[in-house]
Amino acid sequence: MIFEYKCQNGDAIIERDFAIGKASKEVSCSCGSSAKRHFGSMSFQLNGGGWPGKSSKFDKEMTKRNEAAGKRMRKEHDPPPKLIDQR
Repeated sequence: MIFEYKCQNGDAIIERDFAIGKASKEVSCSCGSSAKRHFGSMSFQLNGGGWPGKSSKFDKEMTKRNEAAGKRMRKEHDPPPKLIDQR
């Protein structure tokens, strides 16, 4: 997760990426003073593979499934063909 720290000497906000449960309460700021954890807006990163949109294989499979489902829906909802009396 990304954690925010606020510098003790100024208004600088520092962002650091730590594993959940591994974030420290203080980090050092670029000015040399310490920065304490600041609870601002929450954010997180999704890492690794397997997330939708990351794999062309996933995209192709979903496109194929959606097209097949669309064809089934059209068949189910098409009106019946009109019968022509040929007497």
